Amino acid sequence: MVKRPIHRFHGDKVVAEFDELAEESIITMFNGNEIIVRLLATPRDLEDLAVGHITCEDRGKVLNISVDGRDIFIDGSITSRPTEDLLTAACGACTTGDITAPAKIVARTQFLESRINDMISKMNSNQPVFKSTGGVHAASIFTQSGEHLVTREDIGRHNAFDKAIGAALRMGFVPKIICLSGRVGWELVAKAIRADIEIIIAV
Repeated sequence: MVKRPIHRFHGDKVVAEFDELAEESIITMFNGNEIIVRLLATPRDLEDLAVGHITCEDRGKVLNISVDGRDIFIDGSITSRPTEDLLTAACGACTTGDITAPAKIVARTQFLESRINDMISKMNSNQPVFKSTGGVHAASIFTQSGEHLVTREDIGRHNAFDKAIGAALRMGFVPKIICLSGRVGWELVAKAIRADIEIIIAV
């Protein structure tokens, strides 16, 4: 989040004050000296973003990871995107690279034992950046009993998805059920298939 000066209307008066806004930056992932991908994303939970993005795009396996400012350095066997690609927060597939549909079927082992509205409420209660700014999406990982495992936020829906998957994997969970704060676009379903997510719940 960043604080910026604004003018706010209070009745018939205009008051100068500061407001918290959602932040968006260019995030660059490297494998050695090679750029893997450049993303427009909220610059927080970047380790989770990297692990989740590589997993959800089926681009290899992360062995080690470090972050320096807005740069993420990854060790592993990674397939890069075209160097001119910049994935924006508007769309996870709006790039010059190929868009490949995942060619696999996800096995069904999970069956919900919790009310969907309760799960969405738990996700909402774990969105501190949204509460402050009103300008970010969220993705949450749950168990089939409705236990909340982790929530991640980002100005881009696909980045929030990647961060939640990456956080779960880094914490030792195998994510199977994900809850999303926005619409379910094609690219999010594709990410879910690549990450072996079985159930998607969305507002």
